[in-house]
Amino acid sequence: MADKPSEFEKKVEEAMSEIMEQHQHNHPLYQDTRIQKKLIDKENQRAAFVLFEQIDTDRCTPEGEGWLGDQYRYSVWYLQGEQKPKMLYEDHAYQRRTKSGLTGSRGRDCSIYLKELLEDGVIAEITPQNIEGGEWSKTKVKINLEGRIEEPEDFMEQAENLVKRIGRKLGYDYLRGKEQLKGKNIAALVWGTENGSDYGYDTVYLVWKKKGEINYKTITDSRMTKDYLRVDSIKEDQEKIIVNVKGQEYTISKESL
Repeated sequence: MADKPSEFEKKVEEAMSEIMEQHQHNHPLYQDTRIQKKLIDKENQRAAFVLFEQIDTDRCTPEGEGWLGDQYRYSVWYLQGEQKPKMLYEDHAYQRRTKSGLTGSRGRDCSIYLKELLEDGVIAEITPQNIEGGEWSKTKVKINLEGRIEEPEDFMEQAENLVKRIGRKLGYDYLRGKEQLKGKNIAALVWGTENGSDYGYDTVYLVWKKKGEINYKTITDSRMTKDYLRVDSIKEDQEKIIVNVKGQEYTISKESL
C-alpha cells in the first residue's frame, strides 16, 4: 500500500496545478500545458519541476508543418517550504517533424531534463543556445536559485560540455566516446558530426584543465575517410600524452598543454 502524500507533497501538487492553469494557451493546434518532470524532497521540503508549454505555431492545419513549425517553451521552477514557486530558467524555440525549406533545419530542441534537486538550485541538462537540433548535444549544468548557469564540478562533465559546445554541427551530432587519463584532468573525447543522410565524420579532441581553465585541441578527424573513430587508450610518460585512436598513436607534448 502506497504511503499517503505528506502535507508538503500536497502543497507541491497544488502549486504545480496553479502554475499549469496560469500558463494554459487555448488554441486548437496547441499541445496541452503539462508538467514534464518533478523532483520532490519531502524531508527537506524543497521541490523542482519542469513546465512544458506550446506558445506559438505557424501551421494552418493539423496536418501541416509551416515554415518554422511549433514553438515550445520549457521552464524550471523551484519551491521551498512555504514559499511560492519561483521560475529559475526558461528556454523556447521552434521545432518541426521534418526539415524546413526556409531554414534547412528541424529547429532547436529546447527541452530541459531535470536531473537532481539541490539545496541551492538544480542539476539539469539543457541545449546550448547556438545549437540547432540538440537532442544529443545537451550540456549538464547547475542552475542556481538566482537563475545563473554554472558548470558542474566534475572534470569529465566539464569536458563533455565543452566538446558539445565547440564540436561542428550538422544536425545529428553526439558524443561518441571518451577516455580519461587515470588520476589526471586530461581526457580524449570523440565527437560525431552527421547530417542524418549521406555525410558524417568523427573528431577526436584532447581536453585538459589547467589553473582552473578548460582547454582543448584537435587530435585528428575523419573528414576525408568518413570513418568512425574510437579512443583505444590514453596514457603518459614524462614528456608527452599518448592517445591511441583506432590503432594509431598520437603524441602531444606536455609542455604544449
